[in-house]
Amino acid sequence: MEKSLKIDNNLPLLICDADEVIFEFMENFDNYLQLNDMYFSYESFKLNGNIFNKKNNIAINNIYIPSIISKFFEEYALKMPLIKGAKSVLKKLSKVMNIIILSNIPKTYAANRIQCLNNNDMHYQLISNDGPKNIKCLELEKLTNKKVFFVDDLPNQISSVSSNCKNITTIHFLQNKKLLKIVPEVKNCDYKANNWEKILKIIYNNI
Repeated sequence: MEKSLKIDNNLPLLICDADEVIFEFMENFDNYLQLNDMYFSYESFKLNGNIFNKKNNIAINNIYIPSIISKFFEEYALKMPLIKGAKSVLKKLSKVMNIIILSNIPKTYAANRIQCLNNNDMHYQLISNDGPKNIKCLELEKLTNKKVFFVDDLPNQISSVSSNCKNITTIHFLQNKKLLKIVPEVKNCDYKANNWEKILKIIYNNI
């Protein structure tokens, strides 16, 4: 666990994802792909198999996906716009709870993500994660005596936390209309939300 984390153990904790929760990831990723002769097919809720070459309409080999993602973050991590309501709601919540951003951004660009948050006057602590988030959530849960909430857009991350962190309240959040059409059903979350005001109400009602 990061030694520099500052958490008041007498306050609840919100563990919050970044891409598609705080930042408009997919809309910008679409733009990036188009500018690089690719496109996203929206045939399923995953990256592998959905990124196509515009010239021949053939899916990009999965081995190139990590490189594409890395280059995208290199260009966009500092300038990705915020999802509507994220800034104002997090500001309200920060007055009554700890907030940790748990993002699976490549570590190389974690500093850029922090800078982007700071540029938007969102001075929250960030942890760069890799893979399932349940392990980090279990560690973070021990740092407070109060309730813990977890917000993410990915069903597999919601599942990893809800299955392994029984005391953490999970909120599946997704507002991108294209993604909402293809997202698998999320059965094992405590709550679902497609706007930040609903997240605010959920947390206020359960805090």
